[in-house]
Amino acid sequence: MPQIGLAGKKRLARLMRLYPMRMAMMAGLTVLTPRHRVGVNMVPLDAEGRVLLLKHVFHPFVPWGLPGGWLGRGEEPEACVLRELEEETGLEARLGPLVLAAAKPFPQHLVLVYAGYVTPGPLCLSGEIIEAGWFTRDALPQPLLHSTSEAIENTYRFWDQGVLEYT
Repeated sequence: MPQIGLAGKKRLARLMRLYPMRMAMMAGLTVLTPRHRVGVNMVPLDAEGRVLLLKHVFHPFVPWGLPGGWLGRGEEPEACVLRELEEETGLEARLGPLVLAAAKPFPQHLVLVYAGYVTPGPLCLSGEIIEAGWFTRDALPQPLLHSTSEAIENTYRFWDQGVLEYT
C-alpha cells in the first residue's frame, strides 16, 4: 500500500465524512472482510460448584458439552449465552466472567465461553438435548472436547482463586 502524507490523510478523513464515501466503505467491508461464526457457551455452576453438562442430539461423537449456541446477527454474546441456557434447559443464570476465547477450525468459528451461576430450578430440556447432569470436577463424563475441558479448568481455577463465588 502506498504511503500518504499527513495532508493526504486529512483529505481522506474529510472525504470519509461524506455519506456516499461512508456507504462505499461499509459496502466494501461487507463484501471483502472475512467473517466468522461465533459460538457462545457457558460453564454453568451451582452453589456446590458442580458443572451442568448436556448430552446433545447434534453432537454424536462427543455428546457431552456445555450449553450454548450460535450468536445471532446483532446479538450481544452475553445475551446469547443466557438465552441459549434458558432455551436448552429452562434455567436462568447470572453471568460470570469470560473464561475462554478461542478460534476453532471446523466448522471455522470463534468460541466465547463464560462462567455462570445457575438459579436453582427444575430442568426442562429442549428437543435438542438428550440428557443433562450435574458433575463434580473430578467426575466429568468423557470424552469432552478440548475447548470444553479447558473452559471448565479455567472456571475452576477462578473458583479456587476466589474470583468466582456463587452468591
